[in-house]
Amino acid sequence: MSDEQRGDADRLAAAAEEVEAGRGPVAVARPGHQPVVLVSAEEWQRLEELESAESTAWWRRDAAERAASGEEPGSGEDGPGLDEAAFRHRFGHLFPDAGAA
Repeated sequence: MSDEQRGDADRLAAAAEEVEAGRGPVAVARPGHQPVVLVSAEEWQRLEELESAESTAWWRRDAAERAASGEEPGSGEDGPGLDEAAFRHRFGHLFPDAGAA
């Protein structure tokens, strides 16, 4: 292991110790790369649970809004759905243009 690699490993270990001691998350940036964030396993679990709870709340809110508008539960879910052209027209703005046709 080179001195440079050893120095990088020491800095990463120090960042991990900061997170482990409860003083994290810690952003790690390398020249020429996107920054990453080091978080504790406990914090990661909390974030996953939060994401799941937000998703559940969204689906419940969506169902409540559809019911309030008079839509029967389950209606429209068994139909053919959107064809590709209609899907692209309705949701195309959500996908970044990858340059593919």
